This record gives sequence, structure tokens and C-alpha cells, in this order.
Amino acid sequence: MSVSEALRPGTAEDAIDGVVPLRVALPESPEDLARVLADASRERQLTVLRGGGSKIGWGRVADRIDLVIGTARLGRLVAHRYGDMTVTAQAGMPLATLNRHLFEHRQHLPVESAFEDATVGGIIATNDAGPMRHRFGTPRDLLIGVTLAMTDGRLVTAGGTVVKNVAGYDLGKLVSGSHGTLAVIVDATFKLLPLPLASMTLVGSYVDGVALARDVAALHGSQVELTSFDVYAANGRWVLLMRMASSPAATEAQAAEARRLLSSAPTVLSGDEEAALWGEQIRAPWLEGGTVLRLSWLPSNLPAVIALLARLQSRGCRVAAFAGRTMGAGLLRLEGEDSTVLAAVGDLRAAGEVGHVVILRANRRVKEQIDVWGPSTGAIEVGRVLKRKFDPQNILNAGRGPI
Repeated sequence: MSVSEALRPGTAEDAIDGVVPLRVALPESPEDLARVLADASRERQLTVLRGGGSKIGWGRVADRIDLVIGTARLGRLVAHRYGDMTVTAQAGMPLATLNRHLFEHRQHLPVESAFEDATVGGIIATNDAGPMRHRFGTPRDLLIGVTLAMTDGRLVTAGGTVVKNVAGYDLGKLVSGSHGTLAVIVDATFKLLPLPLASMTLVGSYVDGVALARDVAALHGSQVELTSFDVYAANGRWVLLMRMASSPAATEAQAAEARRLLSSAPTVLSGDEEAALWGEQIRAPWLEGGTVLRLSWLPSNLPAVIALLARLQSRGCRVAAFAGRTMGAGLLRLEGEDSTVLAAVGDLRAAGEVGHVVILRANRRVKEQIDVWGPSTGAIEVGRVLKRKFDPQNILNAGRGPI
């Protein structure tokens, strides 16, 4: 299959930030994908990779897009090694489908996404993670092997299929969070976790963020082991979410210790109510409307971050939702006029309390006035050197990515 033999021409439904791709290819095998990519590189076709399309709008606005390569037909479960607690799945498999399969065997990949269509390749490319990141890390931390299609047409495998037998250069970690700028993820191997026998969530409500921050510090300094430890804020309401998941006895003991440390009595949830609460927490930043930012901070800086959000609100930029991991990473949804939002992004990037302020969702007007990835850093410069090695024709992600 060559680029000129792509399956179909692009349509308005394929548009990314209003830019309609010339062609769309849906390879049916890793070999087909590698050939399409090699042809695109040889002909210098600006190429965007698409999994489920849930995060296709992340990135700069492209001047043009010659080709979209979709992984929808590469959605096979390659192997589930129950005894070794590892799984290999093709990049186009939806995360939800994978976890439904694993659930039947009392195992799971502890990665959450706000998007039902998120795929294995997509969560790696964006390093997308939800509240369980507090205990288990991001997809980068759970990845032990990967197969990549390179722009020269090679299929390259790195890592392994067993946790203690990972050899070679760690290409999986390199492409995690690269937003499809270095290579195409064909399949991935993850280490798995057993499903916990019990789960319980404590919910603390606060009239201000200062008291919440004090309780967060107390829990961080304790022996309480939380699976998820999140903060949520909207419309002046502050909430602290603490999930414990282990054996029934350990879960009860951890909950009792957490309750002892909190400044006020929390609500206790389990079962369907608990699951619904965490689903709302994951989706809250992505509700309709507004500009969504990703930012990070030192855990000890949480009180300063809370004060910074209050300053944004006082300057006329509505903080519609703030949902974050207490260990220092979160999402912020802002509402207001474009000029107000742009000013807020500038304030956040200039503030010492937070770092890595990235615009994930915004209208095209905002994205055309500011670099969504922020000022260039030393890490970005290193990434650009790698990109020249992996993608010498500079075709991948059509200039939309961080490098």
C-alpha cells in the first residue's frame, strides 16, 4: 500500500482544528502500517496518527495535513499471560475493551481515561492517566515492551513480555508522552495488577482550600497507603477524595487511620456510589465548554496553587473545574473571553508555583495566539535532536506536537 493508494480521501469529519486531511489510511496489519509510513516519509507527507480520536485536537493548529493514519483496524489482543500478569495489545484496542477482558481474570491495567474511545496507543502517546496514578503511576511506568513502526518502514520491538526480563533500549518510555512525533505505536506490553478484594473512598468537603491543603499534608506525612488521592474544586467548593483498595481488613484499617488524621468527619462511599464518584472526578475537567489546561506542581506547593487559582478567579477568569492528583499534577478548566483565558495562561506560566502549563483543549482562536506547549525548554531541545534521528523528514504530527 502506498500513500497514493490510501483507503479514502479525507472528509470534513476527519478535520483536525478545521484542517481537512488529504487522505486517510486504515492499515490492517503492522506491515501495512509500516509501508504506509515509509511511503509518507519518502514523499514528505505531513502525517497525523489517530487512535480513537478522543485526543486528536491536542496540539498546535497544523498548516496542512496530508495524511491521517488510523489504528482502528489494529485492535487485536495479542496475548494475555495470566501467570506472569502481563498483557500485549495492539495500539488500536480501546482501553475500556482491554480492561473488560482483564476483569474476567480478576486483573486490570490501572490506567483511567476520561474518554470512552481512548486506545492503548493513545494513552501511551499522551501518557494519559487518571486518579490511580497516585499509586501506580502513568502508562509510561506500567509499560514493559513496545513494537514501533519507524518512518523508514522498519518494525522495531523493544523491551520484553515479562516484568523481570526487559532488555534493550527503552523505546517505550521514549515514545510515552511524545504525542506521535517519533514513531507509530503498533502494540504494547504492560504489567498488570490484581483487582483488589475491597475498596472504600472517603470524601472530605471544605469551605476553603487552606483547610484541605492542611489535611493533604497530614496524610502525605502519614503511613496511610491510598490508591487514589485527589482534590476537586469548582464554584468555591473544595473536595478531597481518598480511595483505599486492598484486602477488606487492610482497607478498613487504612480508612480508620485516614479518618483520624482529617480535620472533619468525611463521607464514606463504596460500591456503585464510589465508582460513580470517581467517574465524575475523571470526567469533570472535560465537560462541555471551556479551555482545558494541564499543569504540575511540587506536592508541598499545593497551598500556593490554591491561592493562585483564587487570583485567577478574582481577575475575571472563571475556574470552572480543577481536578488533580495531590502529588502534583492536574487539569484546570477555565471559562471566559479569549483575552481573559490567554491572560490567565500567561499568568500561570509566569508563576513559580506551577510548571509545564500545557493547553490541551481550546478553540482555534486561542491556539493561534499562543503556543499550546509553552516556552521551549532544555528537555524540548533534547527531544528535537531525537526527532531528527527518528523522523528525519519531520512528517509526524504535522508540526502539532511538542517537538
